[in-house]
Amino acid sequence: MLIAILIFIIIILVLWILKLENKIYSKERIEKKLKYREEHFKTLFDIAPIFIDSFDTKGHCKLWNKECERVFGWSMEELNAQENVFALFHPDPKQQEIMREAFASRKDTQYIEMNPLSKSGEIIPSRWVNVNLSDDEIIYIGIDMRAQKEAETKFLDAQFQLQELNTSLQDRVDAGIKEIKKKEELLLGQSRLAQMGEMLSIIAHQWRQPLSVIGMSAFSIQSKIDLEKFDFDNKESQKKFLQFLQNEMDDVHNYTQYLTGTIEDFTNFFKPNKEKESITLDVPIQKALNILNSMIKKENIEVKLDIQTNKSINIYTNEMMQVFLNIIKNNIDNFIERKISNPQLVICIQEDNNRFTVSICDNGGGINEAILEKIFHPYFSTKDEKNGTGLGLYISKIVIENHSAGILSAKNTDIGACFEIVLFEGK
Repeated sequence: MLIAILIFIIIILVLWILKLENKIYSKERIEKKLKYREEHFKTLFDIAPIFIDSFDTKGHCKLWNKECERVFGWSMEELNAQENVFALFHPDPKQQEIMREAFASRKDTQYIEMNPLSKSGEIIPSRWVNVNLSDDEIIYIGIDMRAQKEAETKFLDAQFQLQELNTSLQDRVDAGIKEIKKKEELLLGQSRLAQMGEMLSIIAHQWRQPLSVIGMSAFSIQSKIDLEKFDFDNKESQKKFLQFLQNEMDDVHNYTQYLTGTIEDFTNFFKPNKEKESITLDVPIQKALNILNSMIKKENIEVKLDIQTNKSINIYTNEMMQVFLNIIKNNIDNFIERKISNPQLVICIQEDNNRFTVSICDNGGGINEAILEKIFHPYFSTKDEKNGTGLGLYISKIVIENHSAGILSAKNTDIGACFEIVLFEGK
C-alpha cells in the first residue's frame, strides 16, 4: 500500500515537473518572439523615412528616431538637456505656447502643418498626426514636406513662366497678325498700282470713241457755221440749225456722261474703303463690267448676268469691285490668249439663308489641273512677265477670305473655268 502511494506521488511529481518545463519553454518562446518583434520594431523605427517621436506632457522626449535626428540635427540627449525644448524648434514665444498647450492637453487625433527649425536654422515644412496610445501616451508621426514644397514652388514658377510665355506668345502672335495685315495692305496697294497701267489702257481705249464723237460734233458745228450752211435770217433755217445744234449737244452730253461715269468708276476703284456699305452684289459687278466694257465689246464677249436675288449685303464695295475686275479680266485675257471663238461669260448671283454666292464661269477651256491649286499663290502667273504680276487672284483671295470672312475657290467645268465667291451676311 505504501509503495503504491509512493508510486502515485512520483507520477504526480513527474507530471508537475513536465508541466512546469512546458510552461518554462512556452515562456522562453514567447519572450524570444517578443524580443524578435521588438528588434524588428526598433529597426523599423530607426530606418523609417518618416518622423517618429514622443514627448510627455512636460516636453520630455521619450522617442526620437534616426530620421528626426538626421533632419533636425539634434539627438535625444540634446533635446532632453534643454529646459525649454520647444524653443529649439520654434523661436516665436507664441508658437512655443501653442506647442506646449498641445502637448499638455493631449488632444484627439488631428493633422497639422508646422514649420519647425532644424539645428542649422533651416525651416523644415512638415505635416504631423498624433496617435493616441494607452496610458495617456502619444506618438507623433510626421513627414518631411520640403521636396513637396520645392516641387510646388517649381510648379508655380513653371506655371508663371508658362503664363508669361503665353502672354509673350500672344503678343508675338498679335504683332505677327498686324505685320501680316500690314503686308496684305501693301500687297493690295501694289496690286492696285499694277492694275493701274492696265486700267489706264482700258480707259484710254474706252475714251477714244466718245472723245472722237465729241470732237466730230464740235467740228461739224463749226463747219456748218463756217460754210454758212444755214441762213440765220431765215426762221426755217434758224429752226433747222437749232435742231441740228440740239442733236449734236445731246450727243456731246451723252458721251460726256459716259466719260464721267467711266472715270468715276475708275476713281472709286482706287479709293480705299473705310466702312462697309449695304448694297446688292450686282452693283460692284456692273461697275467692273463698265470699266472692262471696251475690251468686252472688242473681243465680242457675250456676258450673261443672272441675278436671282435683290437682297443687300454689307461689303467693302470697292474691294469687292476689284475682286470681280481681277477675275473677269483674267477670263478676258484667257479668251484672247486661247483665241476662243464665241467667248461667253456667265455671272450668277444667288442667296440662300444669308449665304450669298457669286459664280463667274466661262467657256475658255478651263485651268490646267497641274496649276489649279497654285493660282491663288502670290506672284504666280500664267501670263508672260510684262502682262502679269501674279498678285490679282492672291489679293482677291485675301479680300474675300481675310477682309470679308468669305470663301473664294476655283474649279473646272466641262467647257471652262468657274470661280465661286461665297459671302455670309453678318460676318
